Amino acid sequence: MELTADPTDDRIQNLVNQVRSLHAELDAEIRSFQSASGLHCLSGCGKCCLKPDIEATPLEFLPLALSLYRQGVAEEWLKSVESGDSICKVYNEGQSGQGKCTQYQDRGMICRLFGYSARKNKYSKKELITCQIIKENQREAFDEASSRINEGMEIPGAVDFYTRLRAIDSALGGGQFPVNKAIAMALDVVMTYYFYKDGAQA
Repeated sequence: MELTADPTDDRIQNLVNQVRSLHAELDAEIRSFQSASGLHCLSGCGKCCLKPDIEATPLEFLPLALSLYRQGVAEEWLKSVESGDSICKVYNEGQSGQGKCTQYQDRGMICRLFGYSARKNKYSKKELITCQIIKENQREAFDEASSRINEGMEIPGAVDFYTRLRAIDSALGGGQFPVNKAIAMALDVVMTYYFYKDGAQA
């Protein structure tokens, strides 16, 4: 999964730009769906981040990895995410404000999709992918949205966005891994790339 470093180009930055552009498009679609459905996360909630079986691709965390590298903390973060814990290392229970994500702007695609996207069931009907808290506390809006997404209401498709992510780079976007492993792989790719790129420029 190593990317060849070209001293005349910045392959990582190019990939990050494409991922961020896709994330921005997804965020816009989510905002539109939230406005139309009335569904929303509870302020300060981070329960979904506590799932021990979250999986993601290294590619969706490449923006995070590059940001951490440029802050000079990539090695520190790599050691942290390689500790073997199953809960996402980006999550911080003690953080105040909206949610518990310490790197909200650079969170992965799975973090964005959960709660506000759909998948098709075996009957080819769209099913809203969301959490139990939203289902229980916003039951009326959830039931209405579940019906309306099969009647023309626009909602991001989880498979569609992951297909588009994979099209950016099939090696980094083609496999699903436990979330901390995906972050570690993204960090490793970034650190290795710039090690050789900087060496080639020296």
